[in-house]
Amino acid sequence: MKVAAGIAAVLLAGPLAHAWSDHSFCTWQALNGMPELSGRMTQAESLGDYVRARADALPALLEREESWARAELPDYAPRPDALKFQAPARSAPDAAWQLAFLRAIRVNEQARLSLFLQRRPGQAIAPVRRLDWQAVSTLHSGSGNAQFEKLDAGEAVSAYEVIATASSEPDYGLDLGLWADSGTAQGMATRFGPLPFGNPRFEYSGQAPFHMGFFHESRVIYAAAGYLKRSYVEARIHLYLSLARDALAHGRAYWGWRFTGWAMHYVQDLTQPYHARVLPGIGTGRLIWIDLQDLLGRHGPKNDAINRVTNRHTVIEGYQLGRMAMAYSTGHDDEPLFLALRDTSGDRANWQFGPHTGRDLVSAEAAAAADALDAQLVLSFPSHYTDDPATDLSKAKDIDFAAIAHDHAPDQEKALLAQMRPLMQAMGRHSRAVVRAALSS
Repeated sequence: MKVAAGIAAVLLAGPLAHAWSDHSFCTWQALNGMPELSGRMTQAESLGDYVRARADALPALLEREESWARAELPDYAPRPDALKFQAPARSAPDAAWQLAFLRAIRVNEQARLSLFLQRRPGQAIAPVRRLDWQAVSTLHSGSGNAQFEKLDAGEAVSAYEVIATASSEPDYGLDLGLWADSGTAQGMATRFGPLPFGNPRFEYSGQAPFHMGFFHESRVIYAAAGYLKRSYVEARIHLYLSLARDALAHGRAYWGWRFTGWAMHYVQDLTQPYHARVLPGIGTGRLIWIDLQDLLGRHGPKNDAINRVTNRHTVIEGYQLGRMAMAYSTGHDDEPLFLALRDTSGDRANWQFGPHTGRDLVSAEAAAAADALDAQLVLSFPSHYTDDPATDLSKAKDIDFAAIAHDHAPDQEKALLAQMRPLMQAMGRHSRAVVRAALSS
C-alpha cells in the first residue's frame, strides 16, 4: 500500500491547507444572536500587554497543557524544556513579551497579530482604517474577499466580532515555519520533527498537520501511512480553549475572545470532509489496485486520483465561498448555507466542547459524509472540474463555482445543498459549543 502514502503526501502537498474558505463568513452566521454573546463588549489589547498581565500565571497554565498533551495525544512531539515560557524584564517592549509567548506555545514567531477586525464584503471602511493583507498575515497572498479594519488599543469592540475575526486568523500563518525542514531556526527548535505529510516547498503546506485530523481511516491506510496520525489539531484546540478560559476569568476579555476564535478555527476545520478523510471517494480495494499499477510502473492511475480529489476539494471550497460572498454583498440573509449555520435546533442545552470532541464527534461526522459529498460533486459540476485528471484547479482564481453549479444542473445543485446543509449545521452547532466551553470555569 505504498500508494496510499504517496497519494496522501502529494495530495496534501499543495496549497489546499484550508478547509472551509474564510471562516469568518461562517462564524458571523453561526454565532448570530447567540444569547451568551449578547451585549458583550471588550477593549482591544496588544498581545504583549496580555502576556505581561498574566505572566505570573502562564508558566503553570502552559505546563498543565504540556502534561495533558503528552498524556492524551499518543503521537504528540513533546515541547523541549528550552522553550518553557520565560518572562522578559517588566520593562521589556511588547514585542519581547509577544515573542516569549509565541515561542512557548510553538506558534510562528513571525505572526502579525495586529489589532484588527475583518469586515463583511461590501462593508465600507475609512481609508485611514483599512489594513492590507500583509498587515494581518505572513503569507504572500491571501483571499481577495477579505477586508480588514484597524483597531486601536483600548478601542471598544464586541466579543462577537472579535471571535468571528479570530476564527480565520490561524490561516494567516500561525502554524507555518514550525518543522525541521521548514528552513527556519524556529522549525529546528520546536522539535516537531520534519513535516509529517505535505511538501515544505509550498507556502501553505506546513500548516496541514495542525489543521487536519485523519482519525477515522482504515487500518490499511494507517499501516501504509502511519505519519497521518501526527496531527496537532487537538493540541491546538485544547491549548486555545484553556487560554481563553483563563483570560476571560481574569479580566483580559479581548484575548479571551480572540483565543476562543482561534480554537474555533480548528474545530471548524474538522467539519470539512476533505480535512477528515485523506481520499474521499476512493475505497481500500481501489487503492490496492492503484498500488499494484504504480508498482508495475504505471503511475497514471495514482496521479489521476490525486488530481481528481484535489480538484473536488477546490470546487467545494469555491462553491461555499462564492455563495456566501454573494449573499453578504447583496444582503440575502436567507441564503441556505446561512440558515443552516444559524440553525440551533440540534444544539443541546448546556453542552460544551470536550477535550476529545474534535476527534470523537466532529471529525467522525465529517468523515462519514465524505464519500457522499465527493460523489455529489461529480453530479453537480461539469466533469472538466471534478472528473478530468488533466485539469489543475490547485491555483485556480476567479472561477465562480456557484454560478457554474447553477447553470450546469439546477436539480443537482439542490442535491448538493442538501448534502451541505448538515455539514453547515454541524459547523454552527460545534462553533457555539466552543463559545460555551470558553465561558465555562
